[in-house]
Amino acid sequence: SSDGSSEDYTNRVHYQSSNPEVATVTSQGLVSAVKPGETSLMVQAPGHSTQVHVGVVAKPLPTQPELPLNNLIDKHVFRKLHKLHIIPSILSTDEEFLRRVCLDLTGTLPPSGRVLDFLSSKDPQKRDKLITMLLASPEYVDYWVFRFADLFRLRGIGTTGGSRTFHWEWIRRNIATNRPYDEMIRERISSQGYDRPSRFYLAGYKTRSLEKVVTEDVRVFMGRRLDCAQCHDHPFDLWSQDQFWGLAAFYSQMTSTELRGDRVLFDDLNGEEVDFGTIPGALLTFKKATNPRTKEEVPPMFLNGTVISEDMRHDPRLALAHWMTSHPYFAEAIVNRMWSYFFGRGIVNPVDNFQWTNPPTHPELLSDLAKDFRNRGHNLKHLIHRIVSSRTYQLSSAPNHTNKDDNINYSHALPRALDAEILLDAISTVTGVSIVFQDSQGAKAPPGTRAIQLREPASWPSHFLEIHGRPFRDSVPERDRKPNLSQALHRLVGSTYTQHLTQQGGRIDQLIEAGVSDQQVIKEIYLTAFSRFPTQQEQSGLEKLFRQQSSIAVHSSSVSNRIRREVIEDFLWSLISAREFAYNH
Repeated sequence: SSDGSSEDYTNRVHYQSSNPEVATVTSQGLVSAVKPGETSLMVQAPGHSTQVHVGVVAKPLPTQPELPLNNLIDKHVFRKLHKLHIIPSILSTDEEFLRRVCLDLTGTLPPSGRVLDFLSSKDPQKRDKLITMLLASPEYVDYWVFRFADLFRLRGIGTTGGSRTFHWEWIRRNIATNRPYDEMIRERISSQGYDRPSRFYLAGYKTRSLEKVVTEDVRVFMGRRLDCAQCHDHPFDLWSQDQFWGLAAFYSQMTSTELRGDRVLFDDLNGEEVDFGTIPGALLTFKKATNPRTKEEVPPMFLNGTVISEDMRHDPRLALAHWMTSHPYFAEAIVNRMWSYFFGRGIVNPVDNFQWTNPPTHPELLSDLAKDFRNRGHNLKHLIHRIVSSRTYQLSSAPNHTNKDDNINYSHALPRALDAEILLDAISTVTGVSIVFQDSQGAKAPPGTRAIQLREPASWPSHFLEIHGRPFRDSVPERDRKPNLSQALHRLVGSTYTQHLTQQGGRIDQLIEAGVSDQQVIKEIYLTAFSRFPTQQEQSGLEKLFRQQSSIAVHSSSVSNRIRREVIEDFLWSLISAREFAYNH
């Protein structure tokens, strides 16, 4: 303690392993290894807590290779792997890298012509040049608008499509101009009037509440979950009920009025224009921030207990926006979330659950990436470029004998299931058949509309997207990417996998009409679906299958053509049904 005294607390604390499959701990604090890996050991006493990180090494390696470091990411990742005696996988092949980075930066598969160009290029800088080109592409903008529409919970406001368009275009403008992320979020949090980001607060108003807005904003912009602190002090973290309602008070002055048939949002210092739900038909249902324990109204107060001054209370959300975007949590939260888009998990995972019982796997890496992000002016493109140009991101998905059990230290790429919209667009690309989306009123989307371009999921019903886990943006998105029975049945008989293969004008029609040989059909579809040539075994086996099926009909050219078409349909179906196609790896 501070006076220099010490006391043995061994038998008065609670020990817990976050991963008992790796190491267990007894009530006396004795740690036992179970299998290779790592875990955190929590030590808790009334009013005190700490943690210890433990790594279990099965067999120390006599020597470890010296690996090139592309940037600060590799320095931290490889240093930890060295301590754990884990050797990273080899660098990904050009085929692996091309497909992976195109899906991760633009949500699209590279066309076969680009695949051929990239694979044949001898330029040692071709990966960096490809990254630069993708970051400057229109497809990059479309894809990241889709991502941030999810993150910002973009959805309709009643039946007014114009408001949806405003919010969508606001996101698009920010992504297209690479606006500093802190500026974007300050505008989003403090928005008033009829401005585009103000539509967020009015969207989904029937299920809107003051508590929900607070918890969602803190989860997205600070990476913390304060839900438990609404009713009591958080049992597993440091947050108190007073802190929760102090943040809620920043939002409690929001109200709205009608203007030319639409809603105008503003902060009302002297009393609500609309009395937060007490008037029938009122749009907002917010209430004054009242601590349910003390029954007293709470003033706007930051997490450190500072109450904002009187001269700032006319616009409390602006004060909150400046405080939130300058807080260290802010950069950490977005860096961690962006990291998860490229690796399938966050450095802190789940990505919005920073707490002492859920420590980061690489704390120094997270700290340095957040610092770099701030120093670069909260530049999202720079952060993305930093991640995808690292050797860590470009490692192969093929494991070696030292890293085959590693799932958290980025020693090899882990296959990631494609999101519903990305998978549907990929199927459309490979089959050469555009999806015709129809909204709930029967109107059709413009020809060529991609699934990621649909502005409000709830207005565009799609059995495929629903069974593959598309969120409706009612809350912070948590996608379910696990396979299920409905997906398997749809793959067998669903229109996505049947009509798309037989529809006129698609890829199969184009290949047959061009008189392409079986050998070239196989190569073309492999390049389009997998961004690689078939292996020699795959090529010879498929050519043999084509010949066997085609030899069935030798008496009639029309029958022969029909059977060949069916063979190609079956072949194409098998590729778009394969795990290799449905995953980024």
